[in-house]
Amino acid sequence: MINKNNKMPKLNNLSICADSFELLPELPDKCVDLVVTDPPYNLSHEKIVWLHSQFIRICKKQVIVFAPPENQWIHPADQYLFWIKPISTKNTSKHYSRFVEVIFIYGDGIWNSSRHWSQYTNVFTDLVDDNGLHPCRKPPSLIERLLKNHANEGSIILDPFAGSFVVQNVASKLLMSSVSIEQDEAMVRKFGVFFAYKEQIKLFLSRSIR
Repeated sequence: MINKNNKMPKLNNLSICADSFELLPELPDKCVDLVVTDPPYNLSHEKIVWLHSQFIRICKKQVIVFAPPENQWIHPADQYLFWIKPISTKNTSKHYSRFVEVIFIYGDGIWNSSRHWSQYTNVFTDLVDDNGLHPCRKPPSLIERLLKNHANEGSIILDPFAGSFVVQNVASKLLMSSVSIEQDEAMVRKFGVFFAYKEQIKLFLSRSIR
């Protein structure tokens, strides 16, 4: 992972095993181009406000956050999108099933408008490729659509709650750089493109910032 000089090799993707609540304050201002993330459910309002302020501080252009309807992010957003999940019969014994997640977009950044009109609807029905990889995994096709619309080749993407690293994997496919943070070391070792300790992130960003 690290060479004899304790320097990180030049890579386009960095996977960090750390708690984002501890690591985010260490990141410099405006060090990434786009934040795309799916934070944990049931966060307190105080934690949501704190995380949102960190995302806005760290990101140069836009922030994209997935959240369930009952755990609303910060209003107003600049754009609201909706992902309709595959139908499930789980958890229907006491309440209605949740089939929709809201995608909040903040900031006025890149907007690649030359694609087919179907890529710009605000309701998505993409299917998850494999629920077994992570219980909250998002569809790679949906992440790809968002990255193509809001970033370019060479953009730096931050996902502070990486899970099964779908954002990183899609970003790599699109020739974008990524920084992914995940607290579960097993997930980092299983899915991360490159595993690093949190103190190395500043070196990575210093080489990536343009």
